[in-house]
Amino acid sequence: MANSGIPTLDASNLTYEFENVRVHQSDIEDNAKNKLFREVNKLKSLPPNLEYLDDFRDGLTGTSGTAFLDKDSGEVIIAYTGTNPNADFVTDVMVDVTSILMPYGYHYDEAFKFYERI
Repeated sequence: MANSGIPTLDASNLTYEFENVRVHQSDIEDNAKNKLFREVNKLKSLPPNLEYLDDFRDGLTGTSGTAFLDKDSGEVIIAYTGTNPNADFVTDVMVDVTSILMPYGYHYDEAFKFYERI
């Protein structure tokens, strides 16, 4: 779904695409935001009301998120991925067991740092 008309839903769906590109095209460096955006846009275009601001992916935990500006409301939307079978599924499942079910919660650190940075 590329443009549902619901900004938070669109941001959530797009965040999985950003993670997929980060995992499957690891040659895109963290500072190459324009290249990353172009690759994601080939898969799923951003709706006109959302502007890509930034993203992150922590390879250790598989945690990732993306920040968008909702041009209609002026609010920033931060969307995080959950378990993503199309990206690094093995890491996601291991983190699900050790960090969530056990519950150590170490996957929260990078997500919170991203939130603070935005």
